[in-house]
Amino acid sequence: MMGRAGSLIGMLIGVLALVACSVDPTRLPVPGSYVSGEKYSIAIEFASVLNLPARAKVDSGGVQIGVLDHVQLEGSTAVATVDISADVRLPKNTRAELRQATVLGDIYIALLPPPDPASTMLRDGDIIPLSQTSPPDNVEDALRSVSNLMGGGTLGTLQDTIVNLNKAFPEDPAELDHIQRTLSGVLRDLAANNEMLDGILDSTQRITESLRANTATFDRLVTEGPEKLESLASVTLDIIRIVVSAQAVGQYGGDLLNPLTPDIMDMLSHMAPMVATVATADTTVPVVMDKLVGLIRDKLIPFFRAGGPRFTVSEIQSPQIDPATRADQVIDLMQTMGMLK
Repeated sequence: MMGRAGSLIGMLIGVLALVACSVDPTRLPVPGSYVSGEKYSIAIEFASVLNLPARAKVDSGGVQIGVLDHVQLEGSTAVATVDISADVRLPKNTRAELRQATVLGDIYIALLPPPDPASTMLRDGDIIPLSQTSPPDNVEDALRSVSNLMGGGTLGTLQDTIVNLNKAFPEDPAELDHIQRTLSGVLRDLAANNEMLDGILDSTQRITESLRANTATFDRLVTEGPEKLESLASVTLDIIRIVVSAQAVGQYGGDLLNPLTPDIMDMLSHMAPMVATVATADTTVPVVMDKLVGLIRDKLIPFFRAGGPRFTVSEIQSPQIDPATRADQVIDLMQTMGMLK
């Protein structure tokens, strides 16, 4: 009996050992390592899942909503399949990150709500693509960066920079006070002229927008400008040559006109009175005509209407000259006046 009991116990121990070897401890129903109730599964693509533990928790807003089921490699991308509680609804464009709560804490998957949530929700079998995920910032990388900072000479360079900066400042306190007052004045001026600065910035922005709106024009200037400037340079040289040639023509013309200048001046001196007379003809001719009309109408016509000139003999004196000569003079005078023919 004792031999049979020992054999039975040995068989049971062997069976339990075989069962224990096929059981994954992470699959044991420990609180927090599984999703109770209904659930759905989604796949999350990561560039790296370094140090991500088995059955890692899935967190959203600080609350655990699921657990990691398994990770598999597809090409160069790590795909983590997670189980999410069925009562949790996540937008289609949800982001996923690998985070670490503390320096020595375990890495977990954090699902982050997007700024503009999509109208459709994640369902069983959906995938959060690599473009919506971020790998973890490992403690090892942070320690390696600190080590490089401490031993790479950066701190020494920073110390030398600070020492040189201190040397650049004057040792005289009065000069330091002057620098401080100057800087304070500049800051006060800037604070008092905010509107002017805003105007300058607005003008600069308008100029920039104008430049951006006329990009095609500036591209044309850049591409066609050098060729046209070269043509303009050649045209400018031709214009200069024309001016030089015109100088020579003017010199020859001066040599031609110099001998004729006295005659031209003499001709102009004779033409000046005629030009002056013609210039005043519009004003002098009417006046002369009015005087002529007045002479004929008011003097001559009344004179001849009254019988013309008459002679009244009031006294006879002996002539002092020859009577015949005197008679000839009287006859000439009367003929001149129209009294005799």
